[in-house]
Amino acid sequence: MSDVKPAAATGELGVVDPLRIPGGSRARGRWAGLPQLSRVFVVLTVVDVLVRALGLLGTGLNFSLGYPLSWFGAFFPHDAMILLPALILARWPDALETIPMVVRGAVLIALVTLLNGPLRGLVSGNPVDPIVAPTVVSILGILLMAGGWWWIAQGVRVLNPVRPAESFAGLANLVGGAIAFAAVANLAIALLGPAPDIGEPTWTSLLQLNSAMFAVQSLALAYLARTVVLGTGDPSRPREATYLATGSLVLLAIGAVLLLVPMQGAIWQVLYLITGSVAMTGFVVALGIGVADPSGTIEPAVHTEQPVPA
Repeated sequence: MSDVKPAAATGELGVVDPLRIPGGSRARGRWAGLPQLSRVFVVLTVVDVLVRALGLLGTGLNFSLGYPLSWFGAFFPHDAMILLPALILARWPDALETIPMVVRGAVLIALVTLLNGPLRGLVSGNPVDPIVAPTVVSILGILLMAGGWWWIAQGVRVLNPVRPAESFAGLANLVGGAIAFAAVANLAIALLGPAPDIGEPTWTSLLQLNSAMFAVQSLALAYLARTVVLGTGDPSRPREATYLATGSLVLLAIGAVLLLVPMQGAIWQVLYLITGSVAMTGFVVALGIGVADPSGTIEPAVHTEQPVPA
């Protein structure tokens, strides 16, 4: 006789549990609880990373293993901006009704950040004229980004106290003024400084106009910065969000002035990173966790998409 035992009956084995990923059910539950628009921008953020990682449409991550500072800048604040509408709606599902201008501004900024690079890459393949089309796309993106910042500022402004604290009012003027000063200085440099001659007068003028248009975006950001700092300490909004936003904007203001006198060296590169990419990421996170949320708490609002039982 053989020593091999007969296979056990299916009833004896029972139902074998499928392989479970730790935290998988919780992640699925959180995904199911997200508003539809939040899910869209989460997916778009993943798509953006993949497109840039593959180098499609002239894009790239600008990531280098030998340059540690690029590890952060490859993803932030770029992808944080694309994710911003998802963050706002995930913690406050009724934001489209309660703070519509903030949501619209966040959506506009996310779409410009997502599409600007690929669109410029898509229209830059003309060997006869490789400058005009991508530069026009760039200028349009700059103006739309300025509109997004202005839209968010309008939404935040209505939430600010009628009489903000004098200390924060003074700080708001300093922060907004520093960013605006840097914008005007860069505008003067772009218009009055020597323009790079690339052989075609039309191309040279268009590139000079593109550089000048950045002042519009910076002035819109200056207005938003002053508006946000004025609301610091407002008890009707999460303190964590308003203080993070103010600290980030102070760093951005310092960075805007520092860029007027660019310096070389590792220490300066780290300082530029902190007052640029890191500070902007902090500001975007602050917007996502409640700078414009009048609920007074940093905790997400309860939201479920499960049907109500009859």
